[in-house]
Amino acid sequence: MLKLMRKSVNSIFVKALLVMLIASFAVWGIGDVFKAGRSDTSVAKVGNMPISAASFKSELAREVERVQRTINPNITRDQAIAMGIGDMLLSRMVNSAILNAGAQDMRLMVSKTAILNEIKNSKDFFNDAGVFDSRVFTQLLSNNGLSEDRYVQYLRQGMERDQMLSAITSGAIPPKLLTDALYTYEAEKRVLDVLRINYAQIKNVPKPTDAELSAYHESHTNNFMAPEYRSITALVLNAADLAKTIDLTDEDIQNAYDDSIDDYSKPEKRTLKQILVKDELVASRAAQLLDQGKTFADVAKDVGANPALMNIGTMSRDDVANLSADLATAAFSVSKGQHTAPVKSPLGWHVVVVEGLVKGTVTPLNKVKDTLKTKLQMAKALDALFGLSNQLEDLLGSGMTLEEASQDLGIGLDKAENIDAQGLGLDGKAVTFPFVADILKASLTLQAGDESTMSESEDNQSFFVVRVDAVTPSALRPLDTVKGTVAQAWTVSKRAEMAAELAKTAQTRLQSGEDLNAVAKDMGFASFITLPFTRTGQGLQQGAVPVNVIKSVFTLPQGGVAEAAGTGAHTVARVNTIHAATQGDADPIYKSVTAQTTRALQNDLVQQMTEALQVRFPVRVNQQNLKDVY
Repeated sequence: MLKLMRKSVNSIFVKALLVMLIASFAVWGIGDVFKAGRSDTSVAKVGNMPISAASFKSELAREVERVQRTINPNITRDQAIAMGIGDMLLSRMVNSAILNAGAQDMRLMVSKTAILNEIKNSKDFFNDAGVFDSRVFTQLLSNNGLSEDRYVQYLRQGMERDQMLSAITSGAIPPKLLTDALYTYEAEKRVLDVLRINYAQIKNVPKPTDAELSAYHESHTNNFMAPEYRSITALVLNAADLAKTIDLTDEDIQNAYDDSIDDYSKPEKRTLKQILVKDELVASRAAQLLDQGKTFADVAKDVGANPALMNIGTMSRDDVANLSADLATAAFSVSKGQHTAPVKSPLGWHVVVVEGLVKGTVTPLNKVKDTLKTKLQMAKALDALFGLSNQLEDLLGSGMTLEEASQDLGIGLDKAENIDAQGLGLDGKAVTFPFVADILKASLTLQAGDESTMSESEDNQSFFVVRVDAVTPSALRPLDTVKGTVAQAWTVSKRAEMAAELAKTAQTRLQSGEDLNAVAKDMGFASFITLPFTRTGQGLQQGAVPVNVIKSVFTLPQGGVAEAAGTGAHTVARVNTIHAATQGDADPIYKSVTAQTTRALQNDLVQQMTEALQVRFPVRVNQQNLKDVY
């Protein structure tokens, strides 16, 4: 080949080709060929301001944690993203970036003093005594995965945005005509005469005939359907079963222990105090006074340090690094009883004194050997699981049945006869079956005789293939098997029907002006008069009157009567008294309406401001980078 190339290069055609290539390099350059491409890693850009994938990923992790704390701890990251958490977060970050860009464009600045005062005056960082506590500050930032630098950056940007927006929102005063009209609507109150016809109190309910039960059974088929049942066969590759077959040597366990020594170690912790001042020269003077033997308290007082910021607390190096990497390096470089040289952070200049020290510890192998062994076996089992799953796919792909593949792999099959979508059998009891929820979910998309593709369980601990052997369609249960249930449902329905007839009678009598108590006593049911309440139910005992009755009575004049079914009862209500809104701006409801209307106007103005700024700072979302983060 080399001889052929050397021979060919002497030909006039190849020489001409080489000249052309050299010329093209001269025109276009060859430097970029050897340089790595600079790819854009942002998920979005607002003007020229990027929202990096790293910052979005970090914020997303915090947002998922917040959702887990407030809604459901079992919600996974993928489920949170499917709920739209990521899209809402990106929208929020984009809106903040637009406003940040606007604030920067206006050259708005916030001083360090203003930021420090904002931190010191935030009740989030107060201790039980009601004063700022640096330990609370540190712990709260750590719990939220924030460094001091990052928090100060967020705070500065927020304060700059507030400076810009306050110029337009401070003038948002709703017209009095509007607030008066809203107040008149919201604050109107009504008093009701109420008669409650409880189903349980209705007497002389007839027993259903066989014909009535049969008719009810046929007209309410959805209430008496047997679920679809499936008979399934599954071949399950379970990491927990594989783990039991894995043998480990003492050397294997020792190596795993050495590799994960951090998991069995407690870091050194130090009890730290600090003198925090604004000026480097003052901090240097504080360090000199400490060197001269003056007490910490005297030096802090001498240089005018804020006493509320003196106690940092007992923290590990990583904890302190969350506040400031330079502060951590300095604080863990001196011995107990010594102090650091002045160290700068966004809050000012620190001189840190090491007041106490707790040495780190390491849990010996013999204390964790059994746990580590189980963990290592499981890790190896998961590695083996992928290979075994590929082997199973190859066997099935070659035309083997589940039974043949099971025999070839030496793994038994799991079978279930007549199991419904909830994992219950014909007797209504739960069927014992491995990974039943995952396998049932996969089987529900299959017809009789179909076999699923290889699937992974929700906990990532197994692979499985499921086959549906038979399907028994959902069908109406025969009347003789559910006769008692049908009779109960018919009786409840009959009571509701009788209550509705009684309610019509009560409505007619109350509309004619009869006394509430007399009507209630005559009909044998309870009655009461409500306290004055608003159309939102404020002032009314919870559950006293159905919502649809409340809605109706606020459309009626005094003496008007409404009736409606509720939970376990039918309610008839007459408008006893109408209290118009008369207190005016002294009424808390008036103040609430004014505040809500003001906030709505302010939000509208901010939205308009954001939309106007977006014209100047256009938003571009990098869908591929966003997808990569997800």
